Amino acid sequence: MATQVPSLKVPIGYCPQADDTNSETDLLCFYLLNQRTATERLSMAAAMTRNARQLSLHCLSRQFAYLSAKAFARKLAEAWLQEDCPPDYIPTGSEMTWIQDSTELAAQLHCIFATLEVPYYVTGGVAAIAYGEPRTTRDLDVVISVPPSTLMRLVSVLEAAGFYLPGVADVPTELMRTLQVTQLDTISRADLVLADDTEYERLKFQRRRLMSWPDGTEVYLIAPEDVVVSKLRWRLHSQSEKQWRDVLGVLKTQQEQLDYEYMHHWAVAFDLSRVLEQVTLEAGVRAIADQQWATATYPTINRAFQLAQERNRTTQPRSNLNIAEGNRYRLIKDSSAQTLAVVAKADDREIARYDLQGAVVDARPFLQDRQQWRAIAQQV
Repeated sequence: MATQVPSLKVPIGYCPQADDTNSETDLLCFYLLNQRTATERLSMAAAMTRNARQLSLHCLSRQFAYLSAKAFARKLAEAWLQEDCPPDYIPTGSEMTWIQDSTELAAQLHCIFATLEVPYYVTGGVAAIAYGEPRTTRDLDVVISVPPSTLMRLVSVLEAAGFYLPGVADVPTELMRTLQVTQLDTISRADLVLADDTEYERLKFQRRRLMSWPDGTEVYLIAPEDVVVSKLRWRLHSQSEKQWRDVLGVLKTQQEQLDYEYMHHWAVAFDLSRVLEQVTLEAGVRAIADQQWATATYPTINRAFQLAQERNRTTQPRSNLNIAEGNRYRLIKDSSAQTLAVVAKADDREIARYDLQGAVVDARPFLQDRQQWRAIAQQV
């Protein structure tokens, strides 16, 4: 049976993932990705990675046919790991193991972490793939929460399981915040990042999700909202377009399944508000984010109107129409139309409209409206 595709309207400000892709095609691709499960998206990406590795292996084996097996294994490691290739690392696997991908590595690490009761979550590119657009990824990024007293035990278990860990002498001194591990058999590497002791990091562990992996293993994954916030934070320092594309992919795929108010809360904390506004516009989800803002803000708006009535600060220019004048906003309750509207006084712009039961009819706030109603909420 052919897939039924709904009529897709291109939102204002929408940007495709690539310059040579038109907006209609991009919308269709992400509509179809939205119909897939996270496991299916990971499987698509894993197949891409295996095919890319297989093609690379074939080309390099022809180019360097004169090398010994050991020398070729080293050449392969240098080509695939590039600047992250340890100076004395020789892969011990074979063509069968060398084409494995990051999802298989994550499943193996999960078993080790579970045995040692080490809390963790997978983040970075693999998480972006699970929630968004399938692509190849070279490394696996994992955040772990492990006290210094048991860190060396984890190192010993990893080494016994066939992982190469350079620089482990620095671990006890806490000079090293990231364990760079390379699996000897598969030429697969992972960054194990030691979690910071911050409110946001603790919250990310609370919000992590147990996700079914392609091989049936269940692996902890960072929540999709935290993928967006974390990648936008990384992009502040790197200006990486890959981070931006990953964020767009997550937003375009997840759509209304995301908690935009949560992301806006942490965007304020990390000075990302304008960036988040821009990326939601380019992803075509600004209307969803605005709807969630209006829903979350309605209790404050309704309370502000009630306070104005109690303090006799409302006017009634005609029957069934009551207006509360604030410093920056005008609240207009129209009993005949059964609506409550919020208007910015500076430019006479309606930023939200509700029915009298509090359901959102329309919402178009600017960033300053979000900021100002956050301040009003603290007062009322």
